[in-house]
Amino acid sequence: MKKDNKYEPVMPEYLKKNLGLDQPRKSQRSSNGNVKTRAGAKTKGNVKSKANPSSNSNPKSKSIAKSSSSAKPKVSPKKASTSAKKAKTPLATNQRTQKKASVTSSPKQSLGKNSTKKIKNSGSKNSNYRNPYVGKGSKNDIDGIYSRNKRAELNSTKKSNVKAQNVKTASVKKPKKAKKRKKRGTNLLYPVIYFISIFLGFVFAGGDKERYISKSRKDALDFKFFRVLSVGFVVLLFVVMFLNIITPTSKTSVAENRELQQRPSMSLSRLLDGKFASEYTKFLSDQFINRDGLIKIKAKFDLMTGKKEINGVYIAKNDYLMEGFKRSDDNSTLSKLSEINKFTNNNTGLKVSMMLVPNKVEIYSNLLPKSNPNDSQKEYVNFVKKNLDSKIKVVELFDVFEKNKNNIDLYFKTDHHWTTDGAYLAYVEYCKALNLEPINENMLERNLASDSFKGSLYYKNGAEIGFPDELYLYLNKNEDKPVLVKYYDDLKKVPSLYDVSKLQGRDPYEVFTGGNHTQIKIRTNIDTKRKLLVVKDSYANAMLPFLVNNFSEITIVDLRYFTGSLQDVIQNNELTDVLFLNNINTFNTDSSILSVND
Repeated sequence: MKKDNKYEPVMPEYLKKNLGLDQPRKSQRSSNGNVKTRAGAKTKGNVKSKANPSSNSNPKSKSIAKSSSSAKPKVSPKKASTSAKKAKTPLATNQRTQKKASVTSSPKQSLGKNSTKKIKNSGSKNSNYRNPYVGKGSKNDIDGIYSRNKRAELNSTKKSNVKAQNVKTASVKKPKKAKKRKKRGTNLLYPVIYFISIFLGFVFAGGDKERYISKSRKDALDFKFFRVLSVGFVVLLFVVMFLNIITPTSKTSVAENRELQQRPSMSLSRLLDGKFASEYTKFLSDQFINRDGLIKIKAKFDLMTGKKEINGVYIAKNDYLMEGFKRSDDNSTLSKLSEINKFTNNNTGLKVSMMLVPNKVEIYSNLLPKSNPNDSQKEYVNFVKKNLDSKIKVVELFDVFEKNKNNIDLYFKTDHHWTTDGAYLAYVEYCKALNLEPINENMLERNLASDSFKGSLYYKNGAEIGFPDELYLYLNKNEDKPVLVKYYDDLKKVPSLYDVSKLQGRDPYEVFTGGNHTQIKIRTNIDTKRKLLVVKDSYANAMLPFLVNNFSEITIVDLRYFTGSLQDVIQNNELTDVLFLNNINTFNTDSSILSVND
């Protein structure tokens, strides 16, 4: 056999010798019609081959051929025919013969159709190549050797792949566990929500009745449930209305520092024009049962959610509680200023001055929480000055308060009022503007009246946030300067501007003149002809103990409660000076000044 035969693949010599393939492959036909194969073995005469397709027609070939003494063990007819076919099968081209020399090439492309069948029937599942010269099953054939080597190689590859996969799995193992834990935690939320929904369903609708009762029964229960719910709601409304009717009304609100709406009188005309309905709505809002308790519950909830503004009160730094400032529309302010200008022009013999006291939301704005929507009070005062009559003297306090705010407590931390220290600074500025001599601070004795002062903002925030303040009173050391105070609404006269009994009440600031009154008249023994009229709000109460040192008489009118005529007061008291004293926030929101000319 030549090595360059184009129909046969090249095989190593040692394999040929071991497999007995070094002998000639010429087939010889015996006298009995059998075919002698390459190793000397004989096949039956009925085996078809491509070299002699007519061998099946010889009847003598049906006898069984015996192998020689040098031949291998007998081969079954099926194997022999397959071997014969392999021996005679031509290859397609030289190109396929060259590809066959490489084990990694595709055997389906390099071999014929019969060879492809042999590859499919190979004993090794992982083998892609089958030797065309020998049958399967022999330990020494090349196909068996190749199959074992290939299996060993594949097994080693699989082991390495498994190890690599195990390494990847080990490295990713912890994150997967974490994800599973996270997923478990998330999944716990669903049953909780489910059971809550079931509970709420039983509370409000009696549960999912379709699961355990018939539809007719469900409809009957639903009708009964909603009927009871509707009737109960109506009964609750009537009970609340009845309690609002029988509960005594309050006149003032200490927390809000204002008069509360009283029950309006009803008449046919007021009912038709809508005034009764409007006033009764305000009455229900102001006199609602347990109103302060409901406000407190809401404030506690707002505090839990982290809010810094509760019921209009800012929780500021350094334990300060502050009210915000929202500037009203200019037309409203202009109408107030127009009335003041008219009053000045109607009373040309009076020296009219005006003091608008800034609130601590302006002076201590650096202590407010971030993003507070407050307007500038300084710009508001500039607008007022611009539209006031030039005859009116405006006393400004911004500069002196800014200068002393870090050295003196100008305002109470839990109240919207200023302290006596702040009132004294304002008194000094007023005296400078009117060419008066202020009393020397050394002539005043500063006494602690209360160390547990809780102001209006403490109660207004509803959550009772804040720490108690200290309240000081200034007493004149010169005992030969007594005062006599007459209260027109109470019809009483007292020799002092202080009501010490109020220190034990809910609003200790009422220690000054006993709180707000419609009209007060103070007589002093100061040797002067100057008499002062103060049209004021509650800020003026703390400043009155200083003003008594410069005027022989002081008449105080609070237009929020005063129902008389201010012109009558002027004529009956021979006044020389008038001071409009209000804090900016009250002047901005309150409209009582509009009655100054009535």
